[in-house]
Amino acid sequence: MDYAQQLAFFANILEQKRLVTALEGNASMIDREAGLTYITPSGRMKLLLQKEDISVMDESGAQVGGRGRRSSEYLLHEAVYRARPDVNAVVHCHCPYLTAYALRYQDFIVPEGCSLHAVFQRFVCLPYGKNGTHEIHRGIEAALEHSPVCLLSGHGVVCVSDCMESCIGLLEAAEGLAKTLWVAKQI
Repeated sequence: MDYAQQLAFFANILEQKRLVTALEGNASMIDREAGLTYITPSGRMKLLLQKEDISVMDESGAQVGGRGRRSSEYLLHEAVYRARPDVNAVVHCHCPYLTAYALRYQDFIVPEGCSLHAVFQRFVCLPYGKNGTHEIHRGIEAALEHSPVCLLSGHGVVCVSDCMESCIGLLEAAEGLAKTLWVAKQI
């Protein structure tokens, strides 16, 4: 599997779906056998990424490949991979509706009557932590224990899965749910 090629492909999809932008959001995939993490570079349009742009990190956190500088949220991604050995893909983004809920600094409870309640019951909202530091992922282990999605207070959202295709699907569904619930409150 060419992880860099796949990540560039899926990063393009994330931006097409408006889940990330050039300045906000990042995605990663891990090759656990090789001990390498592939992450989108900082400050780049995801629509234009090529496999050569993807930052490749070794287990010590050193960049060993890619012509882009690793995302500033690399520490967040690494914390997820340590906490969840079943996860091979992570997306951190600032999609508008989930991020609006994160700005409320409280858990997002999914009403029982929602069609997606079988998939999502609650998105835990982590305490505020400065982006690009270890503070941002404080509590991530517990937050992702029963849900593939958690909120970062005052910041954004994290979604995880065993593969990037599934991760994007879960994120898109969660964002759609957040939007629907917001619209329902306006009626």
